[in-house]
Amino acid sequence: MDANAVTQAIRDGKSIAGQDLSGLNLDNIDFSGTDLTGCNFNKTSLKNANLSKTKLINCDLRLADLSRANLFHADLTGSKLRRANLTGSIRIGCTVKRSALKGAYIAGEVAYIED
Repeated sequence: MDANAVTQAIRDGKSIAGQDLSGLNLDNIDFSGTDLTGCNFNKTSLKNANLSKTKLINCDLRLADLSRANLFHADLTGSKLRRANLTGSIRIGCTVKRSALKGAYIAGEVAYIED
């Protein structure tokens, strides 16, 4: 799946849960309210993406660039966020239960949270 196909699927209301979206440039895409459970976002650019109220459960977000992304009330339960860039992102009400955050960049700091 490429960035255009992702955008079209969201517009058409189709599920993209479980898709391999690794390495794509998905900057500025509005995913709000979308079920992205099980997606692979490894090394994906999601700068300025709207991920508010999304289900990012059990996703691979290792090395993803989520800088300035809107994660307002996003559910990241069980997701891998190692070495992800969360600088400047909105994380109010964001759920990160059982998520691997070790080495994630959060507001200019590196998180060393044991998982």
